[in-house]
Amino acid sequence: MATRKVLFQDSNVSMADVFKTDTEVADIRSGAEVSGKIVSITPEFAIIDMGGKSEGRIGIREFDTEPAVGETVEALVRSYDRDTGLVLLSKRELELRKGWEVVKEAFEKQVPVNALIKRSMRDGYMVNVEGVFMFLPHTAVGLLGPRDRGAKKVSIIGQTYLVKITELNERRKSGTVSRKIFQDEQNATVWKDIGNKIHIGDSVQGIVTKHTNSGVFVNVQGIEGFLHRSNLTWERKADSAKDKLEVGQEVTVRVLEIEPENNRLSLGLKQLTDDPWSTVLTRFKVGDKVTGTVSFVANYGAFIELGQGLEGLLHITEMSWTRKVNHANEILKVGQEVETKIIGINKDDKRISLGLRQLHANPWDTIRTEIKIGETMKGKIRGLTNTGIFVAITDSIDGLIKKEDIGWTEPAPDPKKTYKIGDEIEFKVIEINSEDRKVQCSIRHTLPNPYKKLRDKYPRGTVIEGTVSGIVDFGIFIKFDEGYEGLAHLSTMEKEQVTTYKKTFTKGQPVKAVIKSIDPESRKISLSLKDVTYALEKIEMRQYLEKENTNKAETTSPFANLKTLVS
Repeated sequence: MATRKVLFQDSNVSMADVFKTDTEVADIRSGAEVSGKIVSITPEFAIIDMGGKSEGRIGIREFDTEPAVGETVEALVRSYDRDTGLVLLSKRELELRKGWEVVKEAFEKQVPVNALIKRSMRDGYMVNVEGVFMFLPHTAVGLLGPRDRGAKKVSIIGQTYLVKITELNERRKSGTVSRKIFQDEQNATVWKDIGNKIHIGDSVQGIVTKHTNSGVFVNVQGIEGFLHRSNLTWERKADSAKDKLEVGQEVTVRVLEIEPENNRLSLGLKQLTDDPWSTVLTRFKVGDKVTGTVSFVANYGAFIELGQGLEGLLHITEMSWTRKVNHANEILKVGQEVETKIIGINKDDKRISLGLRQLHANPWDTIRTEIKIGETMKGKIRGLTNTGIFVAITDSIDGLIKKEDIGWTEPAPDPKKTYKIGDEIEFKVIEINSEDRKVQCSIRHTLPNPYKKLRDKYPRGTVIEGTVSGIVDFGIFIKFDEGYEGLAHLSTMEKEQVTTYKKTFTKGQPVKAVIKSIDPESRKISLSLKDVTYALEKIEMRQYLEKENTNKAETTSPFANLKTLVS
């Protein structure tokens, strides 16, 4: 490093004067200050002309910049060998002696000094101040300009900055410096006069100095102001300052806020132009058809650029009357030009709501005139899920057939294993809900209901024989008559069975039950266990009475005696 030349000794002695005679050399004491020219350079030393047969040597490492032959240097005598005439000199020790006096004076008077960044350390940097090595912590580096920053990592090795000395160690001849304190003092001085230079609403020139996630710093007349990304443009999509401004770029900005007490200067770029939302109601009205470009798509909708900094939101629920849209990219792509209709404008919240489906008639408004509940139709399968079938009702409306409405058998079949997309099937419309935009259909309603026959076969009170097919917390299921299944609820069991039925019954166990009810529509069969004894007794009683009536009729017949005579 080229240090500032400051001499504290009364006089300088040249190398030639010092070494004119051996006697004179012998009188030179260690620690004397001398000067001389470099006559040659080796990989390890710079050779100094000492006069006569003697030469001085200074280690190459003591030079901050590469030494050159013919250059005059000052040094401190460290030792002299009479036999070889070799004088060992130190440039660094002389600089340290002189520099320490300068450093002490700067510290006492609290004036800034130049610091050369020498190398990086764990918690900061080693710097050279007037030949004295001192420490600059990372936290005291301060705000760096664009030329001090690399693409990914700050690199300031070799740079020279003005710093303030904050601490000295006399014994170690070292100390600590801070660039941030110097900057803060300079900044405070500038802030004192800021009110006389710029005012809120002024348009000023600045230099972009730093990018952050939330905006950019811009240096305006020596003050670091902040331009938030929300103040870059009136457009919604301006979420990255790097897209618009480069570090080092000169830019005109508008002063939004000045807070000297907080060292805060807020700047705006979009404020240089009129707010497009101030005239939005004169440009657009609800019901207008507008054409724009898709600028952004998400799972909730798409933003459409309408020009002059205005954007509208097309929500996924406003994209189709009949189709369920899960993501906007199913309908639109970024960069696509699209026509929509304005369905809402909120000037205060700066929102324009757009609709795509509003460009077409709502097919749900006329659905009841096209199809009727109870109507049997044919249509092709458009979609299959684990829970049902979507079948074409009209060109734009699908009906849903729940898997339990595919057939009368239970459990219901898996639609994906039974059908395939494109199959044409016959079904019946059983419900139309225009408000919720749903049409429910059924295949089983086009088929004979076997539960009606079952109800005729097993009227209420009939005793059936079956096997236990399931045991649950609320009762047991009993299968009978080739696969039909009914429920015997806990309330239909004997009191002693209620607490022990899970131990009493096992799957596959034969059991008798009484038919309580059979509902053909819901396919529910209700059974009773506690009524079995009573039902059997009624059957026996009825059979007995029928038999008695038959015998009595035969006894009272006018042909009874004739039968006896004939026999």
